[in-house]
Amino acid sequence: MAGVFPWFTASFLDILKAPENGWQELLATWSTEDATRARLQIQAKLADSAKTGVGSPHEKLITASCKEYATRFLPGYEVLYIDMGDGDRVDTEAQKRLYAAGLKIELGDSMPDVLLWNKQTDSLWVIEAVCSDGEVDLHKVTNLRKFAQRCGKSRIGFTTAYPTWQLAAARQGKHKNIPPDTFIWIQEDGTKQFSVETFKA
Repeated sequence: MAGVFPWFTASFLDILKAPENGWQELLATWSTEDATRARLQIQAKLADSAKTGVGSPHEKLITASCKEYATRFLPGYEVLYIDMGDGDRVDTEAQKRLYAAGLKIELGDSMPDVLLWNKQTDSLWVIEAVCSDGEVDLHKVTNLRKFAQRCGKSRIGFTTAYPTWQLAAARQGKHKNIPPDTFIWIQEDGTKQFSVETFKA
């Protein structure tokens, strides 16, 4: 049975066999352990992709932000634009996607590393991948909110991505430049995202 259904383990059988007054506690324990296993598998996959990926650390983080972060935390969003920093910053295919989403880039618009669009809600999402600099800071939030408003979008969200906790701590220990109402994602701990809030007295 376990070969056909990998989740059908002895511990799960114990739950099925448990008396009426005991199965809830067994199920809670099993669920917690199963979630832990799933989280560890995802983290192992992220670590492996970081080691075997091609390109610069910045390119690897951008790729992970699209493939891992966006698919997990931004359901319904599609990638419109990626800035890897070389050559034509907006290629022909990206221009077509931007046009289809009702977006027109003008001189002076500060484009992020990744720009995503949710067609159903007509909202945008920005990801900045930080390996040395370039967090979503207040200046970028202000400029990109103006861009979204000019293009008639319902809202725009923001995420700063770091490859490691060590880099995130070093950068924010020094700069403290992540604005409220944005998010942080750390690739090596990729099953979580962190909401940045501020205390208002």
